[in-house]
Amino acid sequence: MIKKMILLVLALLPILLFAQEDEQTLAGSLTLYDSHSSQPFLINSDGGWMEIRQIYKEDFNSIKPPFPGTIRKWRVKTTYIDESGQNGQSTLQVKLRQHDAQGPVFTLPWTENASRWQEKSSNWFIPYDGFGVILKENAMLSVRLIAPPRSAAPGKIYKIELEAWDFLKDPEDFNTKIPGHQMAFSSPSELMNPINQFRSSDSMKAKDEAIRFSLDFVQSNIEGNLPTFYKSLSDNLKVLETGLSQSRYRVAPPATDLSGYTLSEYKRNYRYHIYKYDDYAELFPQWFEEGRRWSPDRNCYLFLGTEVLPGQVDFMKGENLVFMVSQEQGSWKIIALPE
Repeated sequence: MIKKMILLVLALLPILLFAQEDEQTLAGSLTLYDSHSSQPFLINSDGGWMEIRQIYKEDFNSIKPPFPGTIRKWRVKTTYIDESGQNGQSTLQVKLRQHDAQGPVFTLPWTENASRWQEKSSNWFIPYDGFGVILKENAMLSVRLIAPPRSAAPGKIYKIELEAWDFLKDPEDFNTKIPGHQMAFSSPSELMNPINQFRSSDSMKAKDEAIRFSLDFVQSNIEGNLPTFYKSLSDNLKVLETGLSQSRYRVAPPATDLSGYTLSEYKRNYRYHIYKYDDYAELFPQWFEEGRRWSPDRNCYLFLGTEVLPGQVDFMKGENLVFMVSQEQGSWKIIALPE
């Protein structure tokens, strides 16, 4: 009888120990990339997503399944150097891209004035799979360095480690489909040439209207047309980075005399594009994190027009070429600008 009780206690010991933890336990980890401090992986914010190596689903066999009564969450710990050395925010994203399924994207916390050694953990990723499986097939490990528009930031990656954690279940976990993310802000060149996808005639019409309105706003900047400039701004104008409100009359008017230029010259010197919800939701995940006062919806479009074409002149540097537009009571308006 005593022997049976001892065996029972030993069998329950892992669960009892787990119950004494502060709601979470590290279930296992997997090194996705390690340069061994000799040959770091070189990245640049202008390069968009860059592939490092293939990850095999069999590599995850060493990580035990979640304990009963827990929920599996994943994150990456990354050691890297951001060499931008500039004012503004920057961060790093890590993606496990699968062939037939959307892989997880991990975003590290943003940093100010980087140019230093970074050892940081990403946001949590909660698999849709109830068993906590993060990969159903082999995946490609990709990374992307994120920096403010008009800035090319180089960097070096030394190590990427994936961690699996088990958390005691909370009622809110059952309603959570997308975990909280840290800030990401960029204009990588790969997004300047989006893949053509099928769109309904209504969505294509709305996008065309958004482009026309955005270019009209750019033209008001070039011409110094202040009445049109301020009329284009929403009464409920927001700050893109924070979601906080700002007064449209506190927005600085065009600061440069561009009377010698035209909208046609802007089009010849810059590449511009309007991005729909699905495009900018991946690029700027913090715009949708819990607790934010305002987040864009599917009726909003992001205008990004800062990329100077090869050999052309950046004559609108510092002007309003990044903004979000949407319709308000049947009229298009600028609803958000960078801080």
